[in-house]
Amino acid sequence: MLRKVSLVFVSALLCANNVFANGALAIDGNQGNQYGFSYNQPSMGAAQQVALSQCGSGCSVVEVFSNGCAAYAADQSQGSTVYGWGTGLNGGQAQNAALQYCSGNGGSQCVVRVWGCNAQ
Repeated sequence: MLRKVSLVFVSALLCANNVFANGALAIDGNQGNQYGFSYNQPSMGAAQQVALSQCGSGCSVVEVFSNGCAAYAADQSQGSTVYGWGTGLNGGQAQNAALQYCSGNGGSQCVVRVWGCNAQ
């Protein structure tokens, strides 16, 4: 009996971790001066709502992710409007993807502005 209870408890814990595995990135229409980021949300809808509320008016969701990580990078060169985002299995992969996207679009001083990982 104890074995069955333990198995049910472990299964519940594993499922609970996956319940909060949704994230989103929102940026504004002015080339990413404003952004919102969420992770570990109970649903994709909640993840998008949190990201949009952090970003403010004129924003839209540009990336959603589950069971992984995401990052947002922006070029810090004066007057630049270049930015990028990316996802990955871990924080390093997501940050590298965002930096490559940013520099691939002409950014010369790309910096990760935000990143996070969903519980796995």
